[in-house]
Amino acid sequence: MVHKDNQNISANTGNNNEDHHNTQQQLADANKEIAELKMQIAWLERSYE
Repeated sequence: MVHKDNQNISANTGNNNEDHHNTQQQLADANKEIAELKMQIAWLERSYE
């Protein structure tokens, strides 16, 4: 039973690391998209000046 519990803990830790990586990737992607949108806004504002 203890061996099975240890396997579950190891599997959960692996999932947590993967979830953390996915969250970090989503955050990086969102920051990149925000930067691109800011550049688009700046370009649009510039064309109105």
